Amino acid sequence: MIRHLFKLIWNRKKSNFLLITEIFFCFLVLFGVLSFIIYNVRNYSKPVGFQHENVWLLTMRPNTDSTAQNRQQLEQVLQRVRAFPEVKSAALTSSNAPFSFSQMMNTLSYGNRKDVQANEYEVQDDYKDVLQLQVIQGRWFGPQDDASHHEPIVINRLMQQQLFGEEEPLGKLVPKNDSVNYQVVGVLDHYRSDSEYAAESPSYFSRINLQKNKNEFRNELLISVKPGTGTEFEEKMVRQLSGIGKDWALEVSTLEKMRQNKEKLALVPMIVLGLICGFLIFNVALGLFGVLWYNISRRNGEIGLRRALGAASGQIYWQFLGEVLVLTTFGLLLGTFFAVQFPLLQVFQVDSEVYFIALTSAAALIYLLTAVCAFYPSRQAASIQPATALHEE
Repeated sequence: MIRHLFKLIWNRKKSNFLLITEIFFCFLVLFGVLSFIIYNVRNYSKPVGFQHENVWLLTMRPNTDSTAQNRQQLEQVLQRVRAFPEVKSAALTSSNAPFSFSQMMNTLSYGNRKDVQANEYEVQDDYKDVLQLQVIQGRWFGPQDDASHHEPIVINRLMQQQLFGEEEPLGKLVPKNDSVNYQVVGVLDHYRSDSEYAAESPSYFSRINLQKNKNEFRNELLISVKPGTGTEFEEKMVRQLSGIGKDWALEVSTLEKMRQNKEKLALVPMIVLGLICGFLIFNVALGLFGVLWYNISRRNGEIGLRRALGAASGQIYWQFLGEVLVLTTFGLLLGTFFAVQFPLLQVFQVDSEVYFIALTSAAALIYLLTAVCAFYPSRQAASIQPATALHEE
């Protein structure tokens, strides 16, 4: 039976080549879109490593260049914010707060491992309490590090794996510059602050020490508030803080709103690509259905002769369905050859599992699509009576 199918396909190789080409391109497009969607969905299912609920971001923009005056006002703002009964904790942070559109990258080296690109987060001691970070090894930095000759840092597990491998990270010294070293004091399990749909990157946290750096000024303050705290407190806080920083521009946003903005940016391309892919598949399905219907209608004589020789309607049905599935297999084999290059060459630095899941899913959907398109034409061919078919010929 299989040999007979291959012979029939070869005899119509010109028309079948068009079908194989159509299936090939449809598979590649579907593979690309599914890879993108699966990559984002897998990232979304992983933990971000912190709690963003009931956390606000206060941005302070002074209108004066007086560093001493701004620094004095900053300390007053911190004291006032932490004194509010609605506030659980607050901590200064660098501009790359969670779900922001800012990034700070640095390159660290240790031993034979050179140029590990990592996200750097400069934060105050209370940052851990604001976002409820979970330290799985060591500790978070604090006042006990004031007397240290090195700058304490906390790294995430991915940073540990890329920088230290199997070595114990705690206490390791990592060069910051020619005169100062970082010292690893703790390790977090996960930390993904860019977006819930973004992959985790090597990251580390360095300490903002206002007591040591008298001229340092930070304009981003993360505030953890009690559940149920709303706009009334926001207005009261901004009003009182405006009295301290009279020439400051104050802006308050919630991490939840920032998260939603990042989520929309990630969902829009997935929805657009999904719609384009769906439109393409629909057109391919119409094309396959039309071509199969036309090819089968031209083979009435063959069908009638086979029925007259004793072939059952079921045999006719499975013959045409088998031909379509064999053509589909040819198209998928060609598409698979190109698709497997992505995990083999580590394109876009995406896990190979993402590509293999997308490849398997795309192949299954293409088989389903062609089987559905071939179902009705094959059934109509199987219902043709031999006398009618031969009479038409």
